[in-house]
Amino acid sequence: MGKNKIPLWLPAILAITVVAAGCSAEQPDSDATAEADANGAVVDTMVVKKESLNTVYDLSGTLQAYEERAISFEIGGRVAAASLAAGASVSKGSGLAQLEQSDYRLQLAQAEASIQEAQAAVTNAEAGIRSADSSFASAEARVESAEANVRKVHKGAREQEKAQAQAAAGKAQSAYDKAKADADRIRKLYEAGAASASDNESAQLQLVSAEKDLEAARESLSLLQEGATAEDTDAAKAALKEALAGQSAASATQLQAQSSREQAAAAYVKAKVAKEQAELALSRTTLSAPFNGVVLEKQIEPGELVASGQTVYRIGSIDRLKVLLPVPDSEIQDWKKGQKVAVSLYGETRTATVSAIYAATNASTGTINVEVVIPNSSHDWLPGQVIKAARELSGKQGILVPVEAVIQTGDQPYVFKEDEGKAVKTNVELGREMTDNKLQVVSGLGEGDRIVTKGSASLFNGDVLRQTGGSNE
Repeated sequence: MGKNKIPLWLPAILAITVVAAGCSAEQPDSDATAEADANGAVVDTMVVKKESLNTVYDLSGTLQAYEERAISFEIGGRVAAASLAAGASVSKGSGLAQLEQSDYRLQLAQAEASIQEAQAAVTNAEAGIRSADSSFASAEARVESAEANVRKVHKGAREQEKAQAQAAAGKAQSAYDKAKADADRIRKLYEAGAASASDNESAQLQLVSAEKDLEAARESLSLLQEGATAEDTDAAKAALKEALAGQSAASATQLQAQSSREQAAAAYVKAKVAKEQAELALSRTTLSAPFNGVVLEKQIEPGELVASGQTVYRIGSIDRLKVLLPVPDSEIQDWKKGQKVAVSLYGETRTATVSAIYAATNASTGTINVEVVIPNSSHDWLPGQVIKAARELSGKQGILVPVEAVIQTGDQPYVFKEDEGKAVKTNVELGREMTDNKLQVVSGLGEGDRIVTKGSASLFNGDVLRQTGGSNE
């Protein structure tokens, strides 16, 4: 409604005064005038003054939970428990419903077994790495030995080795000469009967042994003096080649063991991830309340199959409630965020606060939604109930007159002012405000004017007034 229009409730409020004043006229009949002049009309009057204004709008809206959410499982399954009914109170973190867990517990057990297998594979791979490292070290040692032998074969014997061999050969020669002389002497004594057969046999054996040692010493000296043969060189090279091949094989085994270790480690990480996923899935079989509130609606029953994302409950927080008030767009400039609003339900009035003013006008109604928040700590107001609302204009004042003081015949309302003891018909313009059964007058009256409040319906312009003592000074 616009600021300059008569409120829709005025015709109904003024209906009684219109009927009562239906026979009033500018000029009374002679008998009535004579009686009025003689006795005066009995009326009550009051002095007009400014009062605090409270705007009364015919606004209503449906209560909603301050915070409302559709609750659903993140995974699918069969509902095992869902005992809460609509209207039940819930606290943050409390259980709302639960799915059957057997399949998810089995998945968790399988994931735990996979972790153990992967850990064992890592342990075996690490043991393989240690074995491969040891084999590679042995192969390196064999290569080094073969390389040393090849160098030795190529270089030949050192002079010190040759001197030692010559000395050994000389020593073996001396031993042989002595053994030969002893054997000849004892043999002669044996032939002469001066030595025993065992002495003679022992001397002959020592001679044979000394002869073999002499041959060995001479052969060693000959080898050192002549150097390695082609066969020795080839054998040394073949041994080195074989050692290098062993080293290469050991290196390959080492790389393979490291690769196995990496694969086992990757399998272990994968198994841990699978376990975490199984634990997460198991935890999601329980549905918990995200905040304190009440169950607004229940949409499933135990035994039913639910899909991921399917609504199970709708819960709302009702410690505070909110309502959208449809304010005419021509009046939206009078509304501000943070303003106080009086809301009533079944005779109880509470003070709400404007929390938001929507930015768009409803095309079908020409109104703009204003959201107000209402305290509801006792939870006695419920979502779905319809409330009435009035915005308080704190700090604003205006002239207010009782409803019964205003008379309307036709389009122009009027009141009777008292002027020197007589009734003076005075046209007035009414505003949009109404408080405590009083109407706002925006023009036609000023502070200090005295008006008739009771008995005005039977007055005529110019009537003498006689007050009953109920005047308001």
